[in-house]
Amino acid sequence: MPAAYVVLSHTEADQVTRLVRAILRSSPLATVFVTHDARRFPAPLIDDDRVRVTTHGRPTDWGSWELVEVTLDAMRAARQAVDPDLLVLVSGQCYPVRTLDTWEDELRAAGGWQGTARALTYAPAWGRRHGVGDDALTRYTYRWAPVGRHLDSVLRAGRLPGRALWALAHRTEPLVSLRLVDRGRGAHVGLRRRVSPGTPPIRLGSQWLAVDRLRLGVVLAELAEGTPLRRLFEGSVIADEAALQTVLGNTGPPAVPLPVSYSVWMPEEDTTRTFVHDDLAEIRASGSPFCRKVHTVRSAELMDALDRVNGVDRGE
Repeated sequence: MPAAYVVLSHTEADQVTRLVRAILRSSPLATVFVTHDARRFPAPLIDDDRVRVTTHGRPTDWGSWELVEVTLDAMRAARQAVDPDLLVLVSGQCYPVRTLDTWEDELRAAGGWQGTARALTYAPAWGRRHGVGDDALTRYTYRWAPVGRHLDSVLRAGRLPGRALWALAHRTEPLVSLRLVDRGRGAHVGLRRRVSPGTPPIRLGSQWLAVDRLRLGVVLAELAEGTPLRRLFEGSVIADEAALQTVLGNTGPPAVPLPVSYSVWMPEEDTTRTFVHDDLAEIRASGSPFCRKVHTVRSAELMDALDRVNGVDRGE
């Protein structure tokens, strides 16, 4: 069966509509499933039999489990509707960089999945010492809960009470810790949990990936309601960077170890760079079939250029 594209969107309808049309011009036999968070912007209206648009108002704030939940729902709906041999997950702020039907054929020939998933290791330490390894692992090996508005304000203020709490949490990290999910639901308190010996290594990677039919079934089974791995991620933070990646990484390394959508993180601004026309060569050199993120106005010239190099006629 042809490919299915799952688009997770929350942005303006014009941008999502342009993305969907670009996908279908580049992969005419594909079906696109748009899952739109309608809390800020209405969903796009796209009159095409190859497009299915659903909306929700769930709190899919950055770093929330709900982000993974709506992703799994959309993946499940795509499998039930068209049983694709390849499912591709992108955001509403992505845009095609390569001719998609050619890329799809390459990935089918390679078999498996495309994306990134590196194993995390971390050993927390008592006292003033830092732990050993990558402390991103604590996002998933602790059970996290928001601290509430008042304590969140204290922890963000940078004054003595907040600094004292952060220092205390650092000293007690093997048992209890604090984490600030700054673009999401704020400060969280975490209690370290016992991880079952049968739990696969936690892996971190890009949210934007592609899976074949076999691995799509594995993801949906391993993260089904009530499974141990789903319960682990339900109590975590930033689960969308690890839940699917952990399952997929446990099936074997990616056939193509590149994110499906190329992006550049800017730590000083705590956001992903918005690409413009000057970034065209960098994007094309990335090897990824999509780039993220683009903007309806600021990236218009770039998107026009990508259409041209891919030989795609917009033909509205």
